[in-house]
Amino acid sequence: MVEHNLAKVGVAGSTPVSRSIFFILLFSIQILAQTIQIKPSYTIQKPCISPSTFDINSSQTCIIPLSEHRSKWQIPIFKIKEHLSALGITHIQSQAKLIQFKLQTKKEYPNLQKLLKQRYLQYYPTLQIANIEIKPTSTHANSFHYTSSCQLSLPQRALRKHQGSFAVKCGKKRHFFQYRIDGAIGVYKANHQIKKDRIITLKDVTPAVVPFETFYALPIAQTRIGEVIARQHIPKGKVITEMMVTAIPAVFKHHPVRCFYDDGAVHIEFEGRALQNGFIGETILIKKADGKALRGRVVDKNMVEIQ
Repeated sequence: MVEHNLAKVGVAGSTPVSRSIFFILLFSIQILAQTIQIKPSYTIQKPCISPSTFDINSSQTCIIPLSEHRSKWQIPIFKIKEHLSALGITHIQSQAKLIQFKLQTKKEYPNLQKLLKQRYLQYYPTLQIANIEIKPTSTHANSFHYTSSCQLSLPQRALRKHQGSFAVKCGKKRHFFQYRIDGAIGVYKANHQIKKDRIITLKDVTPAVVPFETFYALPIAQTRIGEVIARQHIPKGKVITEMMVTAIPAVFKHHPVRCFYDDGAVHIEFEGRALQNGFIGETILIKKADGKALRGRVVDKNMVEIQ
């Protein structure tokens, strides 16, 4: 009985160990035998490629060190296969010959965000910014530090869109960034079709808030309503911009005007009809009652001096 019990104890004690070794070997064989699919691009946390980059295992051992002065790399697939083969991983497939690696950065740029916000709000007073995302595109972006001597270069035409790129010059170095602005902007839409040369009043528009995306011209402000006329036919529901309007002229086309001719002792006045819109100082064509066309300079509202 003693020998029997000892035998049972011995068997019971060795079985878990044997079983563990068996499963470890089986797991290793499965890892080595499975086919690893290498994707065309990866985002990495540090400038180093490890087996965990490809989700092979949790090993963080660096098998391919990368340059620390860059944020993007291209590694030939054959080089990756060589390093993985050294670990015993031979079943590797990839459709790309060059694998892209990009360093993930969580660095924020509050000073640049503040400058961008100021530029956009100066141009769009009704803009409500929810978020500004900035990403570096320079290879030495990780070493960038904004100081008061840095200058942000962003042309005014770039303000037409909610996303784009800009440069920051600090000393002799230039740093490049991409940005995206998420927000909404207050505008005025035509609540009916507005004909050309019509004075735009509050009865013609409806205030609205739309996503801030692309504006090829500045939306008109409330202070401009009642002081501009439509430069073109504006469809119903269209956001009205400065490109679509112009200031109210002193003389309207087809409207009657008071004309005068002054040449020393000779002073003649008569009524005519404007053949085109005219602002003060501009020369326009007018038509007399007899149908004759004359040229005159607009000197005041509905008043033309015949030349």
